[in-house]
Amino acid sequence: MQKIILKWVASVALVSFCTCVAAALPTSGTINLRSINKGTSMVKYNQEYTHGTVAGVTFNDIDTGPMHMGKAACSYSIFSHRKIIKSSGFCALEDKEGDKIFIQYAGSSSAEGEWSGTDDIIGGTGKYEGIQGRGPYSCANTHKDSEFPCAAKLVYQLP
Repeated sequence: MQKIILKWVASVALVSFCTCVAAALPTSGTINLRSINKGTSMVKYNQEYTHGTVAGVTFNDIDTGPMHMGKAACSYSIFSHRKIIKSSGFCALEDKEGDKIFIQYAGSSSAEGEWSGTDDIIGGTGKYEGIQGRGPYSCANTHKDSEFPCAAKLVYQLP
């Protein structure tokens, strides 16, 4: 009986310790992310307007920490007319524990299809509840079927 109680106490202590370590996030800092994304839908409304969705995987530059090996799901809208090429949309970034950071972004593109702009952090869930911040992003055109890598530098604050 003592062995059963000891095992139960040890497992509860281990789970509690792991939960505290996983939940530890500084109240402010920078998250440097890389991602690989693939278009999952695209609708060309007319010559000037396209919208759709993309999904991908995120990697933290330090190979650990917030959003490392997480999921990304984004919507996008692209307006292009002559030399005007603008995009905007929303993303939900999800970490391995299921907690999310929500982003609204806006940017522009070069003639080669390189995208860049600003991510605005508009909220989150779980350990990211109340998160705010912003930072630059850039995405490259690989000229493969709807596939592109991106980089983002998110400077954040938690309440």
